[in-house]
Amino acid sequence: MPKFLKVILYPIAFVVSFALFLGILFPYDSVKDRVAREIEGAFGGGYRITIGSLLPIPMSGAMLRDVEIQTRGDKEAAPIKISQAKLAIALIPLLSGSTEVGFDIRTGQGRPAPSTSDGRDSPSPLISKGEGRAVGDFSWGRGEIGINAKLDKFDLALASFLTQKSGLRVTGLVGGTIDLEIYPQDPLRNTGNINLQILDLSLGEVSFADGALTIPALRLAQADGSRLDVAISRGNFEVKGMQLAGGDISLDSNGKIYGARSIDNYRFNLRGNLKVSQEVADKLQILSLVEKQKTADGAYPFTITGRVTKPSIRIGEFKLPI
Repeated sequence: MPKFLKVILYPIAFVVSFALFLGILFPYDSVKDRVAREIEGAFGGGYRITIGSLLPIPMSGAMLRDVEIQTRGDKEAAPIKISQAKLAIALIPLLSGSTEVGFDIRTGQGRPAPSTSDGRDSPSPLISKGEGRAVGDFSWGRGEIGINAKLDKFDLALASFLTQKSGLRVTGLVGGTIDLEIYPQDPLRNTGNINLQILDLSLGEVSFADGALTIPALRLAQADGSRLDVAISRGNFEVKGMQLAGGDISLDSNGKIYGARSIDNYRFNLRGNLKVSQEVADKLQILSLVEKQKTADGAYPFTITGRVTKPSIRIGEFKLPI
């Protein structure tokens, strides 16, 4: 066989053989189960992960389909479902001791809209139509974590592990961009921007002061104009705007959260106005204490100051006893 044919045919034969190996002999089920167990371990064992199918992408990453995330020990919680997740690992950063993973996560055809405080179904079409998606990259190494993402009708249930330990149950859909550089060992170097349009947002029941103060489950937003705009510089958070509309409450707030070496020493300096629907007002007995602080248009002006571990919350001139 002429030498030039060998040069051409041998690489082709290798590629064909490798493709046949991946398609026929590669142990997809074993790798799929191993990936699921690794993800469970990364989340501290609090979730059960199942993966419908896994397709390796040669030299770069994998395609996961029909992924379900179920909270362990909570049979009533609906599973989080991901129709498709494409993960691509950049090889060059690995040489310098860093890891960079590109992702394209799709969450299927939305989810059922939760009920309002009076039990009626939400009329919002933003909840039930369209495919949720998050595209971007996540990197870590040398003491730095980078997140760059573009969100479209992204289901906040996928990030519920971030709030689970705090006792908050947050669900909803958001769109917008996140661009962050996080330094866990030196938080005063943190920088970035969060610009989100809040399409829907709900909060489960929350208790404070060992149950002395309970806030019922709330629909926080389900209308255009709800947004979160935050800039981070040298560890300080500037809340340029936080608006919630169309739900059980209406909120308009801004201010700053000053960073520190320890999260316990972060300090609030936020202000704004809050309106509450009559249905929620009837459930919140504490509002009777601040009825005199209500303005002519039915809003409660508020300020939040002090450290994260012991914030001072004032409604008008009245300081909440927490």
